[in-house]
Amino acid sequence: MGLRCVACLRLCPVLILMITVCGAPLGLARTPDTIPLAPLPDQSVWSEAYKARQGAVYEARARSLGLQKAFAGDPAKTAAMDAYDAHFYFLDLDLDPSVNILTATVAMAATVVADSLTEAELHLDNGMLVSATRAGGVAVAWTHGFDLLDVTLDRTYLQGESFTIEVDYAGNPAGDYFGWSSYNGAPLIWTLSEPYGAREWWPCKDLNSDKADSVAVDVTVPDSLVVAGNGLLMGTDTPEPGKTTYHWRERHPIATYLVSATAHPYTLIEDTYTGLLGETMPLQHYVVADKVAEATAGYAPTADMIHTFALAYGEYPFLDEKYGHAHFLWGGGMEHQTCSSMGFNYYNQTFVAHELAHQWFGDNITCADFHHIWLNEGFATWSEAYWLEQSQGELAYKGRMNQQKYLGAGSVYVYDVSNFNGIFNYWTTYAKASWVVHMLRHVMGESDFFAALADYRAAYGDSSATTEQFQAVCEQVSGLDLGQFMSQWIYGEYYPQYGISWTKTPVGPNWRVDLRIKQTQTNAGLFSMPLDIRVTTPLGDEAFVVQNQDEVQWYHFMVAHEPEDVLVDPDAWVLCEQTDLGISGVVAPAAEVSLLGAVPNPFNPRTSIRLSLPTAQEVGLVIYDLAGRRVRDLAPGLLSAGEHDVLWDGRDQTGREAASGTYFVRMTAGETHAVNRLTLVR
Repeated sequence: MGLRCVACLRLCPVLILMITVCGAPLGLARTPDTIPLAPLPDQSVWSEAYKARQGAVYEARARSLGLQKAFAGDPAKTAAMDAYDAHFYFLDLDLDPSVNILTATVAMAATVVADSLTEAELHLDNGMLVSATRAGGVAVAWTHGFDLLDVTLDRTYLQGESFTIEVDYAGNPAGDYFGWSSYNGAPLIWTLSEPYGAREWWPCKDLNSDKADSVAVDVTVPDSLVVAGNGLLMGTDTPEPGKTTYHWRERHPIATYLVSATAHPYTLIEDTYTGLLGETMPLQHYVVADKVAEATAGYAPTADMIHTFALAYGEYPFLDEKYGHAHFLWGGGMEHQTCSSMGFNYYNQTFVAHELAHQWFGDNITCADFHHIWLNEGFATWSEAYWLEQSQGELAYKGRMNQQKYLGAGSVYVYDVSNFNGIFNYWTTYAKASWVVHMLRHVMGESDFFAALADYRAAYGDSSATTEQFQAVCEQVSGLDLGQFMSQWIYGEYYPQYGISWTKTPVGPNWRVDLRIKQTQTNAGLFSMPLDIRVTTPLGDEAFVVQNQDEVQWYHFMVAHEPEDVLVDPDAWVLCEQTDLGISGVVAPAAEVSLLGAVPNPFNPRTSIRLSLPTAQEVGLVIYDLAGRRVRDLAPGLLSAGEHDVLWDGRDQTGREAASGTYFVRMTAGETHAVNRLTLVR
């Protein structure tokens, strides 16, 4: 049966379901063409020259894309589109590069979710000229203006009923999202629809929140060209002499901006990925002829990258289809589902890793709208560092995160989604967002972080998600309240600036460290973050974790040997600046509140936590685990002056025995905070 026959779709709606070949909902994003790969000249304050150069890069990109439309409000949303749910699209495209004209028919199958529906509204650029529309196989009227196409249905459809629409149209979509380019004298036709570009070249409900369950794309081109697309190539045919039609089928849910077609006399480089359970999947790289050797070497790590990400994020989402790349002439890359469009940057593994990671974060789970694009780009950018960590080691990971460290203005959340440069601002959407993921990994702890990613995909895979939905999954897994974390790092601006002072005092055979942390930033409010503390001594280091949220906080630690230095966030898990004053002249609080340690320590099954108060005070004692999760509130309440012992029986708040491991007891008395480490050995 010829799947290009639109008449068949018109006469037999059941065929639409056959063409979908099963589906289950899915997602995308862009890689900037310039990402710093060398250490920055100044890690605390960006140099003016560096900022100017990066700004020029992004301004030049915006100009090169010809982004001249001024969208009013959120350009993706119209109220009328809430009335139906799109399930399937069939794109029958004829590309004629000799005259730069696209002639096409697009069919959509959808279900009514409103009480009733008499007309359906789709996005379609005014530059495309509609010649006919049909609904249920019957010719119907339409109106087309303001980049919206309203199609009158063949009858009134009630809630739960399905309907079909077909649109015949033609035009030259060249511009922001469709290119009639050439390379070495041959056509190179490309699409790149993020964020609002699908409507530039095909009629659709152009919303991330309504993925089609599946998409069929037939592309007819001069027979000298090879077409790369989403999903699997089901075959080719010759509709007329000198032309070839490529039949691509994406059987998984897909966002409209991820639908893609590129055409050129490509050379196909093939490889194989072996899945976690032994399944095999083709890797297909469509490359220009004079770059075959370079691309073969550049794309060689792809299978290993997929394996690495599959272990961390779950199996590759489209294992029954493929993954690969198609050369196009844009400077960066675009994570089109199952076939990323790539410039000539395959020599850079982080580019390849970035677009690949989008297959999980962006394609399988798509940001619900571009306010939340950090869920796409933050994870893909962080995945660059994660790939380096897994392939080259921890130092490579830290080096990459250091390169992506952004200390400046602007929120990760995109408040104005009509501003292209705001959506794709490298420093906030990519770099700072990657640090959000990096920090969350440490705040939650390794096990809970990756468990949350698995649950996130289970809940929203093949669909779309918001920041709040991602946060809820993380909170469910970790038991943490991440409201303040998201508020300050996603919706707020800037970062904490810590002024560090400390003193040391001998106490019998031990030493007490008094640490003062002062938040000195003036361009943002106070940040609430757990901070790692490392006290270095001649005979080894002592590690602690404190919670910091006030403008000025004191912390007290008991260590066995004389301290040489006190390091705050020594492994750079927090996006911050520090002013380290070393052993300062700052006098510790006059009230000598002290946490003296615990006896025994290590312990099993119980220990006495010892503390000293100069005056009667309300005292709080909280036990935390290594991940910073609250395990037990001991709450001794009002205690008199003097020394006290508070018993911890090694159980959590529910009465269950805590597991063996390292814990921290945090004492709060007035404005004084102190932390000591406990070791439980079962």
